[in-house]
Amino acid sequence: MNIFKTFETFLKEPLSILKDNFIQIVSVQTGNIFENKPSVDVTMLKDKAQITVVNNEKLYNLLSLVTAKANLKKEVKEEQKVN
Repeated sequence: MNIFKTFETFLKEPLSILKDNFIQIVSVQTGNIFENKPSVDVTMLKDKAQITVVNNEKLYNLLSLVTAKANLKKEVKEEQKVN
């Protein structure tokens, strides 16, 4: 996997896709972690971004936590606007 190609793909997408759309995070654990190295794949779909984390539970937990905190922060801001 070429990390520079990943950045090129990411930078082609407008930032609003990540801010305004649903982000789905998926964790996949395979049988033998020594044969299948940990990896991350980001797929941009029309209405969401999907991040697939393979054989790396710590990264999955980190991404899930960050997403949950961002959603909570967004909800608090929306409640403050209403009040």
